[in-house]
Amino acid sequence: MLTQKRLRQVLHYDPKTGIFTWIKGDRAGEVAGTRHDDRGSLKVSIDNERHLLHRLAWFWMAGFMPRANVEHVDGDRSNNRWANLLEGQRMQKPTHRAPRRDVTSVEGVWSVGGKFVATIAADGIVLNLGDFATSEEARLSAQ
Repeated sequence: MLTQKRLRQVLHYDPKTGIFTWIKGDRAGEVAGTRHDDRGSLKVSIDNERHLLHRLAWFWMAGFMPRANVEHVDGDRSNNRWANLLEGQRMQKPTHRAPRRDVTSVEGVWSVGGKFVATIAADGIVLNLGDFATSEEARLSAQ
């Protein structure tokens, strides 16, 4: 089982760019990660265990593995910047596909499955402010 200490021994994570780089060995300084699937997620192997980079970014920053899905706010699953990651509410399942997020005209408000989700970024952390029935309610909560 991967620990945060072990993760930090082998990889470096830059939360502003979302890029992991190798620290040791022949690959020291190289960008870590390869394409995991057709949806764009990235993976890396550490001690013969495969890990999704967006989940490792969460582990790196929060100090614990996410208990649920880690979603990409902008929908780009290769964009692992800390400000672009949001812990979901459902448990990780191989068949789970995150609901489509449509950008609204209001920054920090997303249309998801007929509801509106408000998020705000503070000190490089994206906080979910909740689900709302209207975009106006979501906009007011994000102010």
